Amino acid sequence: MEPIPKPLLLRLLLTFLAGGGCFLIGLVFFLREGDMPFFTLSILLFLFSCGKGILFFLQVKKKAYTVLEGICTDVRMNLLGGTQYICLSDAEGDEHCLMIGKDHKIRAGCSYRFYFRNPDGISPGRNPLLKKALLTDNLLGVEETAAGPSTPG
Repeated sequence: MEPIPKPLLLRLLLTFLAGGGCFLIGLVFFLREGDMPFFTLSILLFLFSCGKGILFFLQVKKKAYTVLEGICTDVRMNLLGGTQYICLSDAEGDEHCLMIGKDHKIRAGCSYRFYFRNPDGISPGRNPLLKKALLTDNLLGVEETAAGPSTPG
C-alpha cells in the first residue's frame, strides 16, 4: 500500500483525535460530576468521529480523491469573507481558479499540491463557476511542494 499523503494523514489523525478528546473529557466529567447526559453526548461524538474517520480512510485507500498540482500565479484576498481566490497553473499550462479558506497560507510563485474529494453525481462540464464551486467545497488538504509541477516524461 502506498503511503497516505501528509495533508490527508493529518486530517485523518485530527478526526480521530477530536473524537478521542471528546470521549476523554466526557469521561472525566462523568467520573467527577456524575454528568451522564454529557457523557452520553461525548460517546456519540466519539462514535460519529470514528465513523467519519473510517469513511475518510476508506476514501483515501481507494484513492477517491483528485490531486491538482501546479504553481500559484495569483492570490487575492476576499475582504468580506474568510476566503482567498487562488489561480494555479498546472504542468500542461491550464489555469485553475478556486476559492479556499484563509487558514491556508498560499503564496504566489510557489508550487502546491491540492487534494480534492471527487464530486459525486455532478459533472461540471465546461461551466467554470460550477467547477470552481465543486473544487472549493471538496478541498481535503494542501501541501507546498519543493519543486515545480512534474511533467510526464
